[in-house]
Amino acid sequence: MPKLLIARAALALVWAGALVLAVGHKVPTTDADLPAAAAALLATYPLIDVIASVFSGRRVNAAISATAAIAIAVTGFGADAGATLIAFGAWAVVSGAIQFATALHHRRTTGGGQVAMLTSGGLSTLAGISFLSAAGMDDAHLAMLGGYMAVGAVLYLVAAARSRHPQAA
Repeated sequence: MPKLLIARAALALVWAGALVLAVGHKVPTTDADLPAAAAALLATYPLIDVIASVFSGRRVNAAISATAAIAIAVTGFGADAGATLIAFGAWAVVSGAIQFATALHHRRTTGGGQVAMLTSGGLSTLAGISFLSAAGMDDAHLAMLGGYMAVGAVLYLVAAARSRHPQAA
């Protein structure tokens, strides 16, 4: 499990950096079209979760994230940044709530820490709500998504470290 968490964190950091490069010096606001490279990156990000979910045996999570990838691709290439932010935000809310509930269940049944995953799931849910809220503003921008992924990557690294050293959990 730690290797999967580390790989997931590394992919999230690479993705966040690639998004910064794809967006360039002008971060699209909610009423603007997305650069094609940024739309592709946004659409592919949920695929990291699909792969991790498949390796973890979580088919429902994989299906939710695959659906999110399609929705984000449709909005990213066919609508404006605001619609894409809605699709991304909805996915963050749903996947974050599932992650939080799963971590809470594991904490109760195993007595383990799960602090990083509880935090990650809770923050993802809250971030998704903020993305949905921001999508209705004309001047909201997509830079917040890169920060969201970077924070998630750090939390996955913390979870990997804690799973390697159970006494820290």
